[in-house]
Amino acid sequence: MNGENLLTFALWIITLRLIAGTGKFRAQLEPKVAVKHVNESLELVCTALDCPSEATFTWKSLGDISVGGVMKSNQTTSHKMYSHIRTEHGKTVVCQVDCGGLKEQRTTIIEVYSFPSDPVISRTNNLTLMCTFPSVYTSEFFNLQWVLGDNVLKDEEITFDAYKGVQNVSSEYTMSDKYLGKNITCRGVLNLRGRPEGQKVRSFTAQYGPAFFNISSNTTVKVGERLELRCDADGQSDLTWRKLGKSEVLSRGKVTVIENVTWSDAGMYECEASTKLLSLQAKVGVTVQGPPNLPKFRLSSAGNPRAGDYVTITCDSDSVLPVELTISGASLNQVEKHSSSISINIPSIQLKDSGLYFCDAKNELGSKRSSINITVQAPPRNSTVLVYPSAQVMEAQNITVHCSTVSFPPASIILMREADGFQEFRSTNGTFHLFNLKSEDMGTYIVNFTNELGYEVQTFELIKEQQTTTAILTKTIVPAVSSMSLLTAIALLLRYLRRTKRKSSDFNLGEVLDM
Repeated sequence: MNGENLLTFALWIITLRLIAGTGKFRAQLEPKVAVKHVNESLELVCTALDCPSEATFTWKSLGDISVGGVMKSNQTTSHKMYSHIRTEHGKTVVCQVDCGGLKEQRTTIIEVYSFPSDPVISRTNNLTLMCTFPSVYTSEFFNLQWVLGDNVLKDEEITFDAYKGVQNVSSEYTMSDKYLGKNITCRGVLNLRGRPEGQKVRSFTAQYGPAFFNISSNTTVKVGERLELRCDADGQSDLTWRKLGKSEVLSRGKVTVIENVTWSDAGMYECEASTKLLSLQAKVGVTVQGPPNLPKFRLSSAGNPRAGDYVTITCDSDSVLPVELTISGASLNQVEKHSSSISINIPSIQLKDSGLYFCDAKNELGSKRSSINITVQAPPRNSTVLVYPSAQVMEAQNITVHCSTVSFPPASIILMREADGFQEFRSTNGTFHLFNLKSEDMGTYIVNFTNELGYEVQTFELIKEQQTTTAILTKTIVPAVSSMSLLTAIALLLRYLRRTKRKSSDFNLGEVLDM
């Protein structure tokens, strides 16, 4: 081949290479694998290389399913942008490039995961624990493990559905008593290509409750003394004291102290030893001793009893120690009883039973006394009228009328003369002095004894006679004896209420009757 031919051949080879070089169109997609956490952003870039004309871009997934996101393209490049990655975006994405009829496509894999935080361990009952990882997702698989030291106690493999999204993943494990006081770990392993090794594992370790728990034995303490209760637990246990029935915390720590104990400090106390996983409770009883409190003294009747009522007198003591109760006073013989309660029955109480009664409560540490005053009420009864020197009187003679009755409240005593109407006289002490008696002063006199519970009427007659006598003529009129007596008593009472009360018990009947 001569020189001219060689030059021609070389130029032809160069031309072919140039033609071949400009016609070698190809597509490029970056990144080839994208590993993104849920809600992160992602941008895919598809480029048409060595395309002499304007390229067109098409984004899809295998199976021609829409891949979402926002596309922005120019003559040589197309961008697919996701502002917030979701689990359904995890798939193989295809970018297809058309360069003047020549087509090429490239693929990239989007791996989506969610593993935002460490787990939370909680207790469902005394021995069962629950471990929960919040908002987990992976396109591959997730391992949830219970670990004690170097031993894996339980290993669960969990898979996810992209269209169900992120999920809370939980696992329960029932411990043995032998693990009390030891550290247990809940560990989650996220298996996903492209995720850094340091971000694949999350775990939480906690102490599984106290192994040792002890509390003071039941305690007896005297009023005014110092009380100290103690409980102990191993490990990192928090100790809390409460009194049962009350929500507030009494104290925190091993020891709770009560200075100057009172009766109200008696009862049950609880110490709780707790860790993040488990709590145990123990109880101790406290008994308070001391002199008896003031005994409670009461009557069966409300208010003052009436004569004839059935009355029960009761005395109670709330002493913790055995107590001796004694009731005494007024008309009672002393009654003693070793008991927390003592009662005395009075089948028909009378005025003589009125007075002060005492209840003494006594134990080995002291004694206390209560008292009650019983006032028996009764209408006037057993009323008497005595006339001195005699009810047979002479002209111008002076006499004294003594009236008495048994009643409570004290009765008012009214003397009335029955003659041409009624003349009424009142005495504060039941004694009436009648001076300078005349013939017209003779006749029937009525004495009315009245209190708020009832009344009783007595009558006597003054007879004019020269002879001196000490005889006393009296007659008792009870309201229900005869209708005439009842009408007379009622008339006298009505008359009495209309008249002004007289304060003096000394009367000149002659002058009064002449009015």
